[in-house]
Amino acid sequence: MRSTRWAGGVTAVVVLGGMLVHGTAQAATTADAVPGKASAAVVQQSGTSEKDVLAAWTPERMRAAKPADVPTERHGAEPQSHVLPAQSAPGAAGPKVRPQGPAALAALSQSQVWTTHGQMPATTVGKLYFDEPDGGHQCTASVISSTNRSMIWTAGHCVTDGAKHWYSNFVFVPDYAGSGEPLGRWTWKSVSAPNGYFDGKDSDYDLAAITLWPRDGVRVANVTGWQGYKFGSGYDWNVYEFGYPFDTHPARTGITGQQLRYCTGTTWRPGIWPFQPDQEAIHCDQGHGASGGPWLDDLQLAHGWGYLVGNVSYHPDDNSDEERSPHFGDAAINVYNAQQAA
Repeated sequence: MRSTRWAGGVTAVVVLGGMLVHGTAQAATTADAVPGKASAAVVQQSGTSEKDVLAAWTPERMRAAKPADVPTERHGAEPQSHVLPAQSAPGAAGPKVRPQGPAALAALSQSQVWTTHGQMPATTVGKLYFDEPDGGHQCTASVISSTNRSMIWTAGHCVTDGAKHWYSNFVFVPDYAGSGEPLGRWTWKSVSAPNGYFDGKDSDYDLAAITLWPRDGVRVANVTGWQGYKFGSGYDWNVYEFGYPFDTHPARTGITGQQLRYCTGTTWRPGIWPFQPDQEAIHCDQGHGASGGPWLDDLQLAHGWGYLVGNVSYHPDDNSDEERSPHFGDAAINVYNAQQAA
């Protein structure tokens, strides 16, 4: 196993204003030289075979994988740019979806276990395993709409340390429900994150996308279904939030990391103008392990999909249930477009 690092000879792609700029590691300098560099996407291609990635994740290592460390709030000197046109797409049901009927969205800040597996939305959400230099870790990720039918979404701190070092050996296990792999394992082909997180660990950019290899010629979204997304839009949504937390904020007992949990509620932009981070907030207690979990607006249980408008990032106060996501502006658009081209 190895940890791929940003160094000479490592192929990189930087996305600036929706345009792909290809090159070697020196592409980071290109991002540094233009306005909006923090919103640009940096891309890493997998240099490890699918066989080796799968072999790295034995059942024992998966059980021992620790939840990713959650970053503290941190802001760089450059705000996220908002010049690209809004971008969105609907979700779609996978072959195993069964209508559940409509349900009213009532605020639920103390997360509960999601018990309905084997159908959307659960089939589109899963555990993301990866290697950091100190060993195996895990986060949450979700399958989203893409032309390559192979893209998942997670948090930036689940793919990079924020100091120009990538994590490695990413494996996605959708619809994880405490044991087993009902929809199999899917290995990574490439990953992208905003330069603002990759080089600076800025909380306003804590997002990432990963493209997965097909398995036996079948693409992941054609098995799981996929969620829609809305980028470059507002801050106020009515969402379901999903994740696999190992703890909660405030702390309570009985949270094991082995169950898919959810909250529901209304989001808002935190802070007081003009001192507002480019983030969204919600009341939800999900902690470590839920990182990267989707915030889904307008989730209709009758068809199992909604629109990805945020991802679990961090709690500004361990004793509060206020949880944060980066706002999905130009950085999300660039990261998404980079993986569309991967």
